[in-house]
Order: sequence, then structure tokens, then C-alpha cells
Amino acid sequence: MRIKLNDNVIDDINRILRTFIRPVTLPLMAISLVFICIYLFGVLIAFNRSSTFFLLYEVTLTVCTIVHIVWISLLLKNPESTTKSFQINFEKHFRSYKSIKSHDGASLFIAVVMIELKCCGFLDLLDFNEMKLVTQDVYDGQTYDNVLMPIPCCKMNDKLKLIDTNCPITNYATDNDKAHHTKGCKEPFGQKAFRYISDLAFISITLVILNITLVVCVVLVLRELWIYI
Repeated sequence: MRIKLNDNVIDDINRILRTFIRPVTLPLMAISLVFICIYLFGVLIAFNRSSTFFLLYEVTLTVCTIVHIVWISLLLKNPESTTKSFQINFEKHFRSYKSIKSHDGASLFIAVVMIELKCCGFLDLLDFNEMKLVTQDVYDGQTYDNVLMPIPCCKMNDKLKLIDTNCPITNYATDNDKAHHTKGCKEPFGQKAFRYISDLAFISITLVILNITLVVCVVLVLRELWIYI
């Protein structure tokens, strides 16, 4: 699916994506910034070898490491809560879907999600009964009039070609599921989003390991300094 996007549409899509990643990335960025400051402080005190500054560095680094571990634990401890927050946000954008032809950020975002996850609607395809869809749409160089089903709901092959080119103009109430998807996007989207967040959290564990190593090193340095005091 190749669609020419202008800057406004790209900005709109980026804005939508930020609403999903901001709750996770902002705390992570804040923690990372704090650790960078701590590391710079550690470089400075390494030159004067002051036991007082080393102790302050040790306490600060330990507290921040504990906060980081708690943040990861809270994020992964209750996947249902994290998944639900993504689903609620997704539903808000889903209600703004019009068509692929509309070229607005929300519609294109929802279209990509439905095609990628092979789903249709939020709970199911009947959700579109309550929405004002554009009756004309364009996909793969073909114009569809009197659209009865969103094109992203139709099944596609590996090259994103419609398996049944009549799918968008077929009444899904009387059609079987061979031409279109029947399951909603709520569950698969929530699970997919949580999987990405979990991967990010596990990657940040490497930072925790680094910090624990630094804590141990500082303890050894303090021990050496106190021996010679």
C-alpha cells in the first residue's frame, strides 16, 4: 500500500503515535537524563577522590537504580492495566476513521493497524454501523463507489492485494469471512502494544545492570578510601 503523504498528514500520524509512546518514553527519558547527570558527577569526583562526594554519589545512584527497578516492575506487573490504557487510546482514534482516500492521520493509522493485525473494527466489524464512513474510497489504483465495508477490513495477500476485489462493496452482514476479517482490533492491538513496551522495559534492564555494577565499584572505592583515612 503506497500512499503519498504530505507534511501535515505525517505530523498528524506522528502526533497519534506520541499519544501511545509518551506515557512510557517520558519516564524513561527522565530516568536516563538523571543517570547521565549522575555519571558526569561520578567523572568529576573520580579526580578528587573525596570520600564524602563518593558517598553522595553512591547514595544517589542507589536510589535512582531502585526507582528504575520499581518503574520496570510496575510496568510489567500488571499487563492488563497497561494493555487497557493502550486500548482506550486506540478506540479514541478508531472513532475518527473515514477512509484511506481521506488521507488524514487517524484514518491511515487505523488502516495500517487493521491491515497489519488482520482485524476489523474495535470490537468487531459491526462498529462501523455507528460511524459515518466515506462511501467512496480508492485502493491499489481502483476506485470503489458505494463502499459498504472499510477496505482495510478486507483480506489481502502478502503483496497487500485484495483477495476479493468486490469485498469493499459487499454487505458484510450477508457475506462469510472468506473475504474479510471478523475479529476486532481491541485485543490484538493491546497485546501487540504491550509486547513492544515489554521489550523496551527489558532493554532498559541493561541500564540497571550497569548501575548495579557502578554501585559495587563505588563501594569498593569507598572501602579503599576509608582504609587510608
